[in-house]
Amino acid sequence: MWTSECDNKVEREYQMKLIESKQYINDLEKAMKNIDLSGLDGKSIFITGGLGLICSAIVDVLICYGKTNICVGARDEQRFQERFGGCDRVKFVPYDALSGLNLTMKPDYIIHGAGLASPELYTSMPVETVLSNFDGVHSLLEFAKINKVNRLLYVSSSEVYGKKTTEEPFVEDTYGEVDIDNIRSSYAIAKRASEMLCKAYASEYGVETIIVRPGHIYGPSAKSSDKRISSDFAFKAARGEKLEMKSAGLQKRSYCYSVDCAIQILTALLKGESGQAYNIGHDTVTTIRKMAEIYAEAGMVELIIAEPTEAELKAFNPMNNSSLNNSKIKGLGYRDTFSVEEGLGHTVEILKELSAKM
Repeated sequence: MWTSECDNKVEREYQMKLIESKQYINDLEKAMKNIDLSGLDGKSIFITGGLGLICSAIVDVLICYGKTNICVGARDEQRFQERFGGCDRVKFVPYDALSGLNLTMKPDYIIHGAGLASPELYTSMPVETVLSNFDGVHSLLEFAKINKVNRLLYVSSSEVYGKKTTEEPFVEDTYGEVDIDNIRSSYAIAKRASEMLCKAYASEYGVETIIVRPGHIYGPSAKSSDKRISSDFAFKAARGEKLEMKSAGLQKRSYCYSVDCAIQILTALLKGESGQAYNIGHDTVTTIRKMAEIYAEAGMVELIIAEPTEAELKAFNPMNNSSLNNSKIKGLGYRDTFSVEEGLGHTVEILKELSAKM
C-alpha cells in the first residue's frame, strides 16, 4: 500500500506500470472504437507535454493504435524512458517551452500541450506561467510555418472563458470576465493570448491550427504529485485515505476521463476546421461535491469538509460554473465512451491495481 508521502521513485514506478493495467488497456481499446485514426497511418506526430495528464493519454492511444510514429517533447529523458521506454514507435526529443525550440525532425502533425498547468504555480510563478504558454506556442507556430507542418493543435483551457453570468454551459464563442488585476489570471490570460496567436498564424500565414479547450480532466495518467482536486482525490481514494473538501463543492464542472479527452483531441486534430476552437468535456455537468462523492464511494473512504488555508484560497479556480457545451466536437462525430461515474470509478480501480503491484 502507498503512503501519503509518495516519493519520486514510487511515482515513476506507477507511471511505468500504467500501460500494463488491464483495465486501462481495456478502456483505451474501447474508446478507440469511437474514432477512425487511419488518417494518421504512417504519419509522424510531435507531442509536447507528453508526460502530463492529457498528452500522455494521447500517446497511450497512439501506442495502442500502432501505426503512427510518435516523438514526445519533454525535459526529463529518464521519466520518458520510465513511462514509454521500450516502445519502438515512441522517441524522446529534448524540449522545454521556456528554452526555445531546437527540433531537427519535420513532423506531419504537432500537438502542443506543454506549459505550466498547476494552480499553485499561477500565483507563485506567474512570469513562467505566461512565458511557458505564449513563447512555447509561438516557437512551434513559427516552426510549423517554415516546415509546412500539416497541422498544429494547441491545448488551451476552459479557463479562457472567465466567470459565467448564466447557468448555461460555455459554447466556444461566448466569454465571461477574466480579472486582469488578479495574478491568478496569469494562466487564463496567457491561454487567451496564445489562442489568438494560433488564429493569427492561420489567418496571416495559412498555418493549419486547431485549438482545444479541455475542461476538468482526470484519470490515471495524472502524476501522483498533481494537486488538482480531481487528481489528488483519485490517489487518496485509491490509498484508502479520507477526502477533505475545502468548500461546499457546489461549483459546476464538465469532468472528462483522460481517455475520452484523448479521443476528442485526436478527433479535432483530424476533422476540425483550421482556426477554430473546440470544447473538450463530458455531456454531464457535475459538481465538485458529486465528483468527490463518487471517488469516496469507489475508494470506500470518508468525505469531510475542512477549512481552506490562505494559500489554498489563492489557488482556487474563480470560475463557479465552468461547464462546457461539447456539441461542436460531437458535430465532428465524437461520442462519449464513459459516463462520469465509470471514468471516476475506473480511475480509482486502475490506481488500486497499480498500487498492488508495487
